[in-house]
Amino acid sequence: MAGYDPCMEYYVEAYLNTGEVQEALHARTNTNWLACPRTSVPFHYTPGPVSVVPTIRRLVERGLSIWVYSGDLDSTCSITSTRYSVKDLNLPVTTPWRAWYTPDFEVGGYVQQYEGGFTFASVRGAGHLVPSYQPERALVLLYSFLKGRLPPG
Repeated sequence: MAGYDPCMEYYVEAYLNTGEVQEALHARTNTNWLACPRTSVPFHYTPGPVSVVPTIRRLVERGLSIWVYSGDLDSTCSITSTRYSVKDLNLPVTTPWRAWYTPDFEVGGYVQQYEGGFTFASVRGAGHLVPSYQPERALVLLYSFLKGRLPPG
């Protein structure tokens, strides 16, 4: 996978465990920071909502431009699950599912726009961390979002 480095977490750990970085971040300096804990120690967190659909629906109703994207190789949050959630919004389609392209004229993924400013896009060849797997394609989506228009078709 171009752009993805499977050893990335080790670089992050080395960086975050540098005294100078810890001081700049105002982090505890007597802690060995990990990118992702590899222990059986239980995490202490409060689970979020079962579905983000009601939250997205409220944001769209308030006029916010919302974009959701999924890497088509994401095994954590599959594109199929994301599409089911998008379907649950029950928004009318304004631009049917179509390919979008990178500046090199490669298919970057597919996109569909809905009434109210909601957009769903897929990113071809990307896993869960889309910008790590496909940085150029992620940048095309970001620029398109910031410009308020769909990626090139």
